[in-house]
Amino acid sequence: MARILLIDDDPGVRESTGRMLRAAGYTVQEVATGEEGFELAKNGGFDVVLSDMRMPGLSGIDVLRKLRDVRVDASFIVMTGFGTVETAVEAMKLGAVDFVQKPFFRDELLMRVRSAADRRQLARQVVLLQRQIQPDASLDALVGESRAMSRVRDLIRRAAGAPGTVLITGETGTGKELAARAIHASGPRAARAFVAVNCAALTESLLEAELFGHAKGAFTGASGARAGLIEHAEGGTVFLDEIGTLSKGLQAKLLRALESGEVRRVGENDSRTVDVRFVAATNIDLKAATAAGDFRSDLYYRLDVHAVHMPALRERSDDIPQLVEHFVARYGTAAGVTACAPAAMAILVAYSYPGNVRQLEHLVQRAVANARSSELTLDDLPEELLAEPAMAAPPEGTVAAAREKAEREMVVATLSKHGGEIGATARELQVSRTTMWRLMKKHGIE
Repeated sequence: MARILLIDDDPGVRESTGRMLRAAGYTVQEVATGEEGFELAKNGGFDVVLSDMRMPGLSGIDVLRKLRDVRVDASFIVMTGFGTVETAVEAMKLGAVDFVQKPFFRDELLMRVRSAADRRQLARQVVLLQRQIQPDASLDALVGESRAMSRVRDLIRRAAGAPGTVLITGETGTGKELAARAIHASGPRAARAFVAVNCAALTESLLEAELFGHAKGAFTGASGARAGLIEHAEGGTVFLDEIGTLSKGLQAKLLRALESGEVRRVGENDSRTVDVRFVAATNIDLKAATAAGDFRSDLYYRLDVHAVHMPALRERSDDIPQLVEHFVARYGTAAGVTACAPAAMAILVAYSYPGNVRQLEHLVQRAVANARSSELTLDDLPEELLAEPAMAAPPEGTVAAAREKAEREMVVATLSKHGGEIGATARELQVSRTTMWRLMKKHGIE
């Protein structure tokens, strides 16, 4: 049954509405302020957010706007005793799926909540099906021809064809979920479900119920039995993102599922046998966490059957031009953007990218939205790229300064010889295209 977040500063309304929704079988969490509601909702875990319009502090419209900005995957319903056509239109424009005016009848509210929950579940199923049939679920989604990425693809091919769990490590934004989907799509379970769970996005109790399911009456609001996501992935793959955030209790329960292939729903005594493959990912050092006693050693070794490490973008900077072209092709078609100017490419290549490939993707997406022509230029790039400090030039009269001058003259002469063609210049200078872009930025060469 769907999970509902109820936000209302009136305790009487919260109590009566919460009781009404629980009686209908929904799991309900109640909060009294917009600030509390936003903090809970922004981490996901709710199918419907039902919020009062007027509250002290953050209003219902404010909460809706903030949740839209962080792209929370939930249906939003606004309720108010001060309803007007104007406020309804404003809420709908911001992404609300419905609008209900107090006082409301029980059947009217339940109909709107049911409709919103069904719409959310259907949208998630569509996304799941799209991801299973699109190229993003294959090795083709892992863009880059560097040695580091060639090794990643080789490891994925080997892991996909062999039994056992897979542990994917790497910094945030390096593409760990893409690697997990590629493992699933390249293996014998490709035709079955791929279920992704962010272990950091839910509270311990919600995550346990999501993963393992629950029996009727297992907790307040559990009016019916429900299978967990592990059961739902029967025959397929369960991807556990941010596995390092699991509590010790859930670690023990997950270990049992890994070792015996059995899950036990919350509130039940009997176990159920499941056939799923587990792929886990983390951006923390699990070996260090195990040594510190924060992560179970038996679970760590059970997860680390096949290991795939996703390199940071700074470790494969040669892939940046290809990634830029890939994202321009993905996001630029609708806007008529088809290329990236050399000066803009030089800036994109030289940036440090603490957020890795995900940050590069978002930067290109933003630049495409700002583009004034069919080619991305310096004027289209976000300010943080242009503001990154350059290395200080060596003092005049030093050997280092003479070397820098000679290097610049050689680059300019070779570029001129090849009519500004980057690839030919890089080949003659015996450097990669990425190094060529960096040299151009370093010496201020347009």
